[in-house]
Amino acid sequence: MGELLLQLKKDNMKAMKEHDTLAKGVLSLVISSIALAEKEAGKKLQKEDELAYVQREIKQTRETLESIPEGRDDLKEETNRKLALLESYLPQQLSKDEIHDIILQILNEKGLEPIKRNQGPVMKEVLAKYKGQTDGKTVNAVLATILQ
Repeated sequence: MGELLLQLKKDNMKAMKEHDTLAKGVLSLVISSIALAEKEAGKKLQKEDELAYVQREIKQTRETLESIPEGRDDLKEETNRKLALLESYLPQQLSKDEIHDIILQILNEKGLEPIKRNQGPVMKEVLAKYKGQTDGKTVNAVLATILQ
């Protein structure tokens, strides 16, 4: 069992004791997806792999938040609480300025021109180097401002 999975299980137990149904539901979902992946792989997952499941759940929660109709503030508030809970398990996220500097550095190191054709290799490198610290959507948005 990975250290993130252990932390999630501890926090889930705490949520159960405090009768926090929202946290219990969210944590149980993430725990079961990580545990299933470990069982299928037949070995303990690395922390980066465990974080990928948390990030996937964050992505789905953000999509849910965007699809909530206007006037349903109760659902929006609950979804924002889920999002905050999930994000608390991620490492410190990179700011857009930091991502911008990283992209420029990669372009210089690789000798690439800032053109649209180089988007794939740059994104691949940023996401591989800074796994868990940013997501593809953010990198893509920053990259779009740099590339022509």
